[in-house]
Order: sequence, then C-alpha cells, then structure tokens
Amino acid sequence: MQTLFAARPAKRGRRRVRPVEPAEPENVPVTRLTLSGAELADKSAGRAWLEDACGSAERRGEEVRSAMVMVNRAIGALRAEARDPLVQELGATKALAVRLGFGSGDDLAEGRWVEARELPPRRRGRLDDVESQSRVAAVLAGRDEVHPAETLLLRARLDADQGRLREARYGLRAAVAALEGHPIPNEKEIREQLRSLEQKLEET
Repeated sequence: MQTLFAARPAKRGRRRVRPVEPAEPENVPVTRLTLSGAELADKSAGRAWLEDACGSAERRGEEVRSAMVMVNRAIGALRAEARDPLVQELGATKALAVRLGFGSGDDLAEGRWVEARELPPRRRGRLDDVESQSRVAAVLAGRDEVHPAETLLLRARLDADQGRLREARYGLRAAVAALEGHPIPNEKEIREQLRSLEQKLEET
C-alpha cells in the first residue's frame, strides 16, 4: 500500500480554527494497492499468465474479484484491530485504474511491474443507475426512512460476496428480525431479497 500525491498535512501544533479564502480544492492523496498472487517461474510464464488473465472479460473479472476479496479481508482485520467501524470495504468499480501484471518481488513491493495492462473501466456501482434525489429528499424531510432491514440486508449481501458466510448468516437473521419488528410499505420487495440471499447462502 502506497499513498501518492498526498497534500501536506496540517501542523499538529495548531489548535485554533483559522479563516480560509475561497480557492480551488487541494490535491487529495491517492492510495495505490498492489496485491501479489501466484509465484511465476520467469518472464515467459508471466506473459503467458497475463495473456490468459486478460483474454476475456470473464477471466479479468475473476482475477479482479479474487484480488478484492483478499484486499477486503485485510481491511476487515484492520477494522477489527482499530475498533473503527468507519473503516470500510473497497470496490473495484470505484478505483481510478485497475491493472493486471507481473514483476519481481522488489518491483511489486514498490508498486512497479515488468509488464502490465490496464483494464477497461468496469460498469459503475448501483448508485449510478438510480435517481437518488427523490429518496434522499424524502428521508431528509422526514417523509421516508431507511429501514434497518435495508441496511442489514445490504451488509449481509456484501459479507456473502466477500466470502464471510458466517457474518452474512447473522446479518440475514438480524434483517429478518428487524423487518418483523417494524413492517414497511416495500416489505414484499425486501422479503424477496432476503429469500434470494438465504437461498444463495444455503447453496454455498
């Protein structure tokens, strides 16, 4: 993990609020994550793996999903150790760039590679496909609410996708209990999603 283009941190000694003038946003830090996978014998083997990994959208997706599961497993351990619930998982659709490649151990440790390919942008997250303004406005105005079952369901689905099956099952039970304790207008839709996730977990 490397932090690039980081803005200069504020002086730790300052304790007072200070005035600021209107200006362009400052540079923000960009984090580069490098995940090392299987050991390859030589450059020839590396190129063969890279050709196979980039050969189709399905294969590229497999490699990226496998990498993100490992990244989020590490983030989960960090969150637990830091006891900070705001340390959240990452999704590949939010990355500025995703690359597959190979290199020596020293190369990879420095975020470099011998050969790599940048993958085409993936379809963005669900947030880009919905008109969120009306729901957000309704929630902020008190005309609507985000039911606990919705939040718990999303969390359980994420746990299932990341291979945390025990957490997913606990989250599913909590979502069902929340829905039974406080019904909502779209209860039918939520229950269908709960049944779908339950079936997925039974098949795993």
